[in-house]
Amino acid sequence: MSETNLRKALDIHLNNMSGAPAISWENKEFDQNNQIYLTQFLLPAETISPGISIGSSDVLAGLYQVTVNVPKGADKATYLAETEKVKARFFKGLRLIEGSTAIVIHKVWTNAALTDDNYYRVPISIRYRGL
Repeated sequence: MSETNLRKALDIHLNNMSGAPAISWENKEFDQNNQIYLTQFLLPAETISPGISIGSSDVLAGLYQVTVNVPKGADKATYLAETEKVKARFFKGLRLIEGSTAIVIHKVWTNAALTDDNYYRVPISIRYRGL
């Protein structure tokens, strides 16, 4: 089990999404250029230790947050279509494997939108567990 493998698996799965807009990767330069784009962040929770014996596995838990960013004033159907693509890509029960780390998606939901002067931002929370 590795947080590095967990991040890698989730990022690869997002990056390989068919028809995805550009992705602004965490801590990388990105020119928004008034286009639709995605942002992603890993929001890890405290590691869960279900067993107390030496050698028992820990469980990585948390949220993988993908935000759909559309230029302010864009048609509602635009951001709805993009959020549905992300939610369909990270569906409940999805299993990903990277190295010795197995990840299961437990729940996916859309949060309230955030706005600024230029963008309408719709966050999508993806609850995961990694072993």
